[in-house]
Order: sequence, then structure tokens, then C-alpha cells
Amino acid sequence: MKKIKFKNINEILYEETLPNKLKVIYYNTKKTKNFYISISTLYGAGVTKYKKNGKLINIIPGTAHFLEHRIMDFTKNKRAMKLISDLGSMPNAYTMHDITNYNIFGGTDLNKNLMLLLDRVFNPNIKEKDVISEKGIISEEIDMENDNLNTVMLYKAMNNTFTNDKSMCIPVLGEKSDIDKITSDYLVEIYKDFYRYDKMHIVICGNFNIDEISQYIHNYFQNKFDNNDKIKIIYDKESDKVKIDYLEINRDVVKDKTGIVFKIPLNDFKKIKNTDLNRYLNILFTCMYGNTSFVKTNLEKLGITGFNFLTKRINNYFVIILSGSGESKKFIDFIIKSTKNIKISKLDFESKIKVMISGLILDFEDIVNIESFITDQIKLNGKIIKNAKNELLSLDYKIFKNIYKNLNFNNKSILRINNSN
Repeated sequence: MKKIKFKNINEILYEETLPNKLKVIYYNTKKTKNFYISISTLYGAGVTKYKKNGKLINIIPGTAHFLEHRIMDFTKNKRAMKLISDLGSMPNAYTMHDITNYNIFGGTDLNKNLMLLLDRVFNPNIKEKDVISEKGIISEEIDMENDNLNTVMLYKAMNNTFTNDKSMCIPVLGEKSDIDKITSDYLVEIYKDFYRYDKMHIVICGNFNIDEISQYIHNYFQNKFDNNDKIKIIYDKESDKVKIDYLEINRDVVKDKTGIVFKIPLNDFKKIKNTDLNRYLNILFTCMYGNTSFVKTNLEKLGITGFNFLTKRINNYFVIILSGSGESKKFIDFIIKSTKNIKISKLDFESKIKVMISGLILDFEDIVNIESFITDQIKLNGKIIKNAKNELLSLDYKIFKNIYKNLNFNNKSILRINNSN
């Protein structure tokens, strides 16, 4: 078992890789009487196609989310449901574009909770009758999503931005026409292909005996290995340019809503380490549009409300999505003006780094947050970066300044949602 010690934070994680290549990460702490267990697979809604033993297979949109529903359904197992109820634990699951996560938060008998979660994820019983009944539930979710203007804005904007790489363009839930095609046999095949031990990890946080839990996990997975199928996720080569510069659509909205997406090719910064480049860009856009930037206040003076911004790393691109409700021209002019002659002081740069370090330290005060930190590290980097604090402190203001002075903000896509009346 490997010890991962975080320098200057005085925190330790333990990590082991089982014979079947499944990673298990333990965070043992006396700060809480509760525990948090999660199991993740690096498969989500953004996987649209893959090769299996050299054969190309297209994935039905919404599959990852549908599979999550069928795996984490305790209602079909009365024994498991009663145990969860008696233990007073809270099971949950979520699907994103790059990951699916199953978790339990509890305070009584970690071993029983671990057994329940392991059995749900690694021994699913996917029946056709349950798949058929699930379609009605997910159809209702899709209706609610289609009524959510922020969700509509996100996926329309992403589809306007990306020409070939659709890994962030497809709704997590899929469309009704998609889920109609899903069968139990199909879900079982996708499960076999993507719930593979070498692409999954378990995180256990709380006050527990690591050796005891480790032994339990080793016994559980004894003689359990992946098959020899070769699985490779396929992402289409993307154009550096946005697909559509400008688009208007009509919806029943009180005020017009406008979104602007800036698409940044990361190949322009090949000499900078990926993790550092992500940090520099997140610092930049937090300085430009975060809570301390006064952007929201200035927009409200122009009659623009509901300002929001989101940053995403999508394979070889970094995008920032900005949106607001009100007079479209005023919003567009304001945002474009904000990209001209950017000036961020060294003091502001260093202040943001201190906030990031504080966030890292505070993560270890909450078992849910530390699980999220661990899972994000594995998802983004393939491993846990133990020198995260030192790496943040090593960020260079001159490099940061050179990055934002060389960013091309002309590569943008604008989406307007107008009042249909």
C-alpha cells in the first residue's frame, strides 16, 4: 500500500492497486464520526463511440445515465433496501460527461454499507422489465431538463462551438428517441465494456481501520478480473474554429437570454504542463468574471441579470461560457470589451493562488469534499498529485501574463434565446 503525504498540509492518503488493477484510496481521519464511500468509473455521457477489439461501436446518447439508474436502484432488492433503511445511510449516484459515480454517506457500520455498494455496482441485475419501466421515469426527467433554460443554453452553445467532437454536446439524459432504443442486453454489454477494473476506483473516507477494510476488499475481489477485450474510446478530431458564429432561437422566456462561448485551442500552449495550463486559465477567468470582478454589478447597471460563467476543459480545448438575461447587444458589447486590454496585477494573481491553496486545505475538513478532490485528481490527471500546494506556489506570473496576452478571443460563438412572443 502506497502512502501519499501532502507536504505542508499534514494530511495522508493511502492507495493500493488490487491484482485486477482496481484502485482503492483510503482517507482515515478522526475529524468525523461519519464515513463516505464512492465507486467511480471513467465512463460518462461524453463517450459517443469506441472500438472493441478493433470494431467501431456507436453509443446511444443517454446510455451512461440510464445504466446508472439501473445499477443504483435499491428498490428492486428488498433486502438491500431494508438494510439501507435500518442503517440510516444515504445512497446516491450521478452521471457526468466524463465519469459515473456511486456513493453512500453513513454513520453506522461501514462494512455493511461497503458491501451494499460493492454489490450494487459490481453485481448488477439488469432486467428488461425494469429497463422498460425506467424509460417513463427518465422521459419525465428529460421533459424537466428541456424546460430548464440554462440546460438548453449549455447544449445549444456547445453544439454551436464544436463541429466534430461531441463529447460535451450531448445531454447527459439523452433524448426520448434515444432511450426508446435502449434494451437490457445492450446495457449489459456497455456495462461489461466500461465498468472495467482498470478504469474504476473506490474511495473510502472516515474513521476506520484501513487494514481491516483493505482485507475485506481484497477478499471481495479475489479471482475477479476483466476479460481480455481491448476497449478504446474514440474522439473525433476537432476544428480549432467554432462551428457557428451566431445563432438565434425562440423560446417562451420573460427576458432574452444570451450566451457567448470562447473556444481556446490548447495546442497554442504546448510548452506548458497541462495541469498548470488549466490552473492559469481558471485563475484568469476567475479574475475576469468571478465574484470579486464586479462584472455582475456592472452588468446589472446595464439591465443584465442572471450573469453566469462556466469553464470546461474538453480534450484539446478550453472553453468559457458566459450568459446573461436582458438586452443582448449590451451584454455582447460588455463581454467583448472585457476581453480587450486585459490587465491583472501580480497581487491579484497571487491572491487567487492563496484562495486555491485555502480550498485545498479546507477540502480535508470534509469527507465529501475530499472524496470529490480525489476523484477529480484521478479523472483529470490519472493520479493524485501530492504536491498540489507546491505546484500552485510555483505558478509564474510572467507565464500567466504571457498566456492572457496571447489568447485569441475572436474565436467565439454567440447564442441568443429570444422571446417567442
